[in-house]
Amino acid sequence: MKKNILITFLLISQAVIAQGKLKNFFKYSTIYTSAVASNPMYATPVYYVTQGGELSNYTEEFPFDYVATVGIRKVARFKYENRQSRFYDGQTESTTALSATVGSIKGFEYLAQYDLGRQQGREYINQRYFLRYLGDWFLFKGEYRNQGLAQLDYTQIESRLKLNLGGFNFSAGVAARLHDPYGYNPIAEYLETRPWWDLPRGLGYEDIYYNIDYDLDEVVEDFDWYWNDPQGLKVADTDEDFRRYIYPGIVNDFNTAKIDSVGMLGSLSAIIGVDYYYYGDNFWLHTWANVLPYHRHIQGEKDYSYENYAVDNQWIDYSGGFVLGWKLGKNWGIFSETEVMRYWDKNIFSVRAGINYQIR
Repeated sequence: MKKNILITFLLISQAVIAQGKLKNFFKYSTIYTSAVASNPMYATPVYYVTQGGELSNYTEEFPFDYVATVGIRKVARFKYENRQSRFYDGQTESTTALSATVGSIKGFEYLAQYDLGRQQGREYINQRYFLRYLGDWFLFKGEYRNQGLAQLDYTQIESRLKLNLGGFNFSAGVAARLHDPYGYNPIAEYLETRPWWDLPRGLGYEDIYYNIDYDLDEVVEDFDWYWNDPQGLKVADTDEDFRRYIYPGIVNDFNTAKIDSVGMLGSLSAIIGVDYYYYGDNFWLHTWANVLPYHRHIQGEKDYSYENYAVDNQWIDYSGGFVLGWKLGKNWGIFSETEVMRYWDKNIFSVRAGINYQIR
């Protein structure tokens, strides 16, 4: 991740040099920070009875949700993107220009935003560092994106030739990406050759066999294992309890350590795109699509490249979306906004649609 951020900042530094004047590069940009806190989601009570008849309450009690944001941005809005307030907070603004292939102005646009938050008890970090230069015949874009909740972390640098035909902007070029070893599942590989209980045993957990006499007639009707943690404290009365409540955390730590040991991978991809924008008083449409149909591994351990998990060593990544607004007379109006993205085995999408009626 640190390497991705460094590369992005180097891109920004070079862009400043190319711009020639630091003052002009930051002119009209906005520095902002904000913080939001809210009550957590209500959790449905969950109770469990152990083999010994002991009632346990496994209801999750989430701490309050929050998100703190700091950033700087210089991103031009399209005409349909009305500024909702006098202040940016980095949370309530939905800037289509960051996702669309072509921005609304020529020249440099950029965003650097860092979010630290917690949702349903899970702490996360979201980061996005974005730099784009739009010319008459080409576009250049560098972006680092870390979506903590979606576990998507990559850097993408792309260069494309661009052609405008009747409102359509067609583009084609190459994109270089640094990313985690997506597709690699360490625990699945581990369980192909070893039983599940070997993993916790290797970490100091101990499983102890015992007999079960349900009706206390000194006849054994069943058996099971209870589990102690590395400190010798009982954490589960049965194998099922252990697999349900303790084992998932062990697996997550195991996967994280294994994936981190692989390091970042690099790939070079062909990228093609199309962008169409129309704006009128009563109707506007903005739609775009990008496809990465061909990929080559260029950095890191090839054994963990995503091509090893794809059919014929190739796959299709894509992103796209559209914004539509239509005023149906003086009172009625409909709107819809959709964004989709699939990179490797990660999916991000958002859909909004509605009807407005204004009482006059």
